[in-house]
Amino acid sequence: MKKTIYFSFMAFLIVSGCSKSDDFTVNQGANQLKSARTASPIAAWTKPAIWDNNSMLQTALWLPPSAGLTLPNYSFAQFPLYDFSSYFENGGTEYNPANYDVMTHFGYISPEAVTGAVVEFTFPHIKYFLPHMNNKNQQRIYAVNNVNNPTVITCTTDLVKGMNPMFCFLIKVDCDKGESGYTTFWTDMKVNGVSVKGTIKNKVFACN
Repeated sequence: MKKTIYFSFMAFLIVSGCSKSDDFTVNQGANQLKSARTASPIAAWTKPAIWDNNSMLQTALWLPPSAGLTLPNYSFAQFPLYDFSSYFENGGTEYNPANYDVMTHFGYISPEAVTGAVVEFTFPHIKYFLPHMNNKNQQRIYAVNNVNNPTVITCTTDLVKGMNPMFCFLIKVDCDKGESGYTTFWTDMKVNGVSVKGTIKNKVFACN
């Protein structure tokens, strides 16, 4: 009788699709269960963002803004003191929205002022990125752990108590690293080695 119930239950799971190994991805570091088939919402640049918040972090995704000379769209020439040369793609020397899939925004709410904080962003599956900025105080210097395969983007910056200037990146998702047409491209943000992600969900891009 027990065997009959067991096999009937397994058959039900198979039919309902619950046994598919690519239905769910477990991220132990994030302490969450995340559907690999669900894309994160991305707002059009002219529309309100869809925010995912906790007490220390606010995250949102936008489509890449179109090129232009008026903020918040920008030409690199608007920031003459910032060196964009390490981010030029496809031989271009200006921002080109066609080179990117999504723009990520991170608003960090620091519980205290910190001098020389090391801020890290884990992007496990991207090809390259460009810092997006609307203001001079967003002109931070970023380093990557591997130039040919960046998975962690880091900067050292002073933090004020409360909301800090946004950390924003335009990124190209590495869709070759996804499953069933979806790629998880962001999983964590750390300040001085401590994760501030909390309950915020991984960012997942629909490649198809």
